[in-house]
Amino acid sequence: MRAGAEVLSYEDEGGRVHARLANGERVAGRALIGADGLRSRIRAQLIGDGAPRVSGHSTYRSVIETAKMPEDLRWNAATLWAGPKCHIVHYPLSGWKVFNLVATYHNDAPEAVSGKPVEREEVRRGFLHIHERPRRIIDHGEGWRLWVLCDRDPVEGWNRGRVSLLGDAAHPMLQYFAQGAAMALEDAVALAGSFARSLGDVEGALAAYAEARLLRTARVQLMSRAIGEHIYHPAGVHAALRNAIMSAKSDEEWYEILAWLYGEPPED
Repeated sequence: MRAGAEVLSYEDEGGRVHARLANGERVAGRALIGADGLRSRIRAQLIGDGAPRVSGHSTYRSVIETAKMPEDLRWNAATLWAGPKCHIVHYPLSGWKVFNLVATYHNDAPEAVSGKPVEREEVRRGFLHIHERPRRIIDHGEGWRLWVLCDRDPVEGWNRGRVSLLGDAAHPMLQYFAQGAAMALEDAVALAGSFARSLGDVEGALAAYAEARLLRTARVQLMSRAIGEHIYHPAGVHAALRNAIMSAKSDEEWYEILAWLYGEPPED
């Protein structure tokens, strides 16, 4: 385990893979798993599909002390306020010491931004058209930071030889299904299982892992986009249709609809 060892590129030499580090060192191993995120250098060399796709959705994040959260909104639940081209999510953290607050605005932002400090007034401007009750939450947020959300299209070819991808390097997705970290954890379990069954066949293990994970993660990627557009952010008749469809289903029907994502995985 090495900290601060930035990997710039790799060389797959058949029986071994060499990772080239920023300090000029070459590190050898039996395989290389690129788990280096949205702008993965390993993906750039392996797939070469360019920069991530900018969604045009700006997300503002803050943490509010529980005492400053409006008392009538201190709910022990992940709460979503959905409005035209925007939504707000909040939920308690750290044993009710604070509330996490995420406010997202579909403003067609053209460029990726990551963790930029912004003033509260900038956050307010994206939510002037919504009901006063959720808008009050924004007024209590401090230390706001901005991200412009990005993802990528699903692709085949996560692996070649002894090199493969995992997590956001393989399948970066928007936040709307809240599954980015979950998919990475599933990847890790699937990868471990594939190696355990491989009887030492590294390339076969990586190929089986990528095949097993491709369609599930692609489904989550594409549905995360769809949720952002058609569930969280519609207006007018589109929103009324959403409300009618969603309210017509029982809790049991919703559990069944989402069983593919949250239910027990199929046995091998």
